[in-house]
Amino acid sequence: MVIKCKKVEGIEFGLHTLTSYVLLQDGLPLVVPTAFLFNTAKNNKFKTVRTYQNPIKQFFTMIENSIRADGSISDWNSLTDNEMSGYLYGYLRQKKKLKDSSIQTHIAAISEFYRYAYDYGFTTHIPDFSFSYQDTGDTSTFLRNISIEMHDIYFTEQEFEDKLVAQVRSKGDFINERNELILALGYQAGFRSGEVVLEENMNIEKLRQKLPEVENRLPSTLKFDVYGKGSVYRTVIFPVTLVDRIYKFLWGRARHIKNGNLICMKNGKRIVSDTFATKLFRKCADHYCLRPEITATERLRWKNRSYHKGRKCFATNAVSLCMALKMDPWVYVPQWMGHTQKSTTFKYIYFDALLNKREAVLTKLSLDDTKYGKHHYAKKGRG
Repeated sequence: MVIKCKKVEGIEFGLHTLTSYVLLQDGLPLVVPTAFLFNTAKNNKFKTVRTYQNPIKQFFTMIENSIRADGSISDWNSLTDNEMSGYLYGYLRQKKKLKDSSIQTHIAAISEFYRYAYDYGFTTHIPDFSFSYQDTGDTSTFLRNISIEMHDIYFTEQEFEDKLVAQVRSKGDFINERNELILALGYQAGFRSGEVVLEENMNIEKLRQKLPEVENRLPSTLKFDVYGKGSVYRTVIFPVTLVDRIYKFLWGRARHIKNGNLICMKNGKRIVSDTFATKLFRKCADHYCLRPEITATERLRWKNRSYHKGRKCFATNAVSLCMALKMDPWVYVPQWMGHTQKSTTFKYIYFDALLNKREAVLTKLSLDDTKYGKHHYAKKGRG
């Protein structure tokens, strides 16, 4: 199946004239990717849409020409993480011999496409692709790609405050403080987007029992049960700064809210959208990306970050906390995160060791590399 990309100039849009691209299959336009490219042309300079058009064309060509093991045809709306990694590694890395920088451009274009498709109602979810493209026959690549992946994802507590929380700009102090708290629950407590608004979580009555209003309250952490993935509870330790933020909102702007989830509308009604936190993160990150002094690399990193990826920052910081308190991260991080696979915890312990130059830990993990790398790839291979 041949997909062609045709350049279209002189598109009148309001007071502007745009240039974009149309993806054609058998002479007919592919609606969603073509709409995405036009939206990119509308919101960015032509250079961006020119950069994205070829990766999008190659991506959809792969999809149209792929047949799954069960005989079904691939579809962009149901693509699995294993299929995405196969495309990046098998086609772009092996066949096209692309360098990391070029593959990252393809990843950026695909990520933006899925975000557009979700925002405009073409899909009901944004896939949480790992975007890995390592050689599954060389487990030493496992550690190198952890480093590449996590360096792109990870941002510090100071960056969280300055580059994300500082972009919260809503009408009214209640909404501002609530939205700041939503971001903090992801970064500082590892909440998933859907967990933020679940009725079982952040219950006001439970919070007021654990954090009663007192004069001269001393800083403290807080153990709290979170209902999440797999319909199970996990116990999370809220750090001092998060507890302070919760306490201030609980007994301040949200004092009039008597029951239900603390994360609610100003009138106390429940927020029902499980993507509310995801969209809030995107809005704040995009606002930060408007700053003219930001480099292209920094802008790309924030474009590819998401609320869910804030959990990965939390996991890395949780390892650091365990090390500081002489607690075993292999025991506590899976509890706080809800991990079931030891290989998942492995990568956060490894990345923390890189960040904090823990030579003894790095040596130990390097010896375990083959064991966890093979387990990781075997798991991915099963889909």
